[in-house]
Amino acid sequence: MSKEEIKNKLIEELGVHFESEYDIPPLAARIFANLVLTDEDGLTFEDCLLKRGASKSSISTSLNLLLQMDFVNYFTKSGDRKRYFKIAEKNTFFIKKLDRSLKQLERESDILHKITEYNEQYRPEKHKENKSKKTIYTKCIKDMTATLKTTIAELKKQEE
Repeated sequence: MSKEEIKNKLIEELGVHFESEYDIPPLAARIFANLVLTDEDGLTFEDCLLKRGASKSSISTSLNLLLQMDFVNYFTKSGDRKRYFKIAEKNTFFIKKLDRSLKQLERESDILHKITEYNEQYRPEKHKENKSKKTIYTKCIKDMTATLKTTIAELKKQEE
């Protein structure tokens, strides 16, 4: 298999991953995968059009979505009217991704606490039945939260 064939297969695999991970449309996911794996400084609108073979409207919509989500940025070159798209700064991207995971865990912890209080007051048998499982699950959430906070702090420190 050639380098290009391997790259195209990886773009497809990454695209499927990004679709499910970020809940984005297939085309936006493939464009983002292209940007992750490109050897260029950035890709132009026309590059994205050629690589994906979709309509101008679809490419434009996908790029705008990726810009709004802060997954990509664009830059221009002196004397060139084209916009070049590239993935957002890697540390910023990773910090945002970890931050989303942290917020999700915090919401999970909050809702678990509310369910526990409800069961404790109104369904004591259910509370007693689930107590050991809840304790293990809560510890896992706390451990993951601590790890995420530490990792985010380390990445932010690297940015400075």
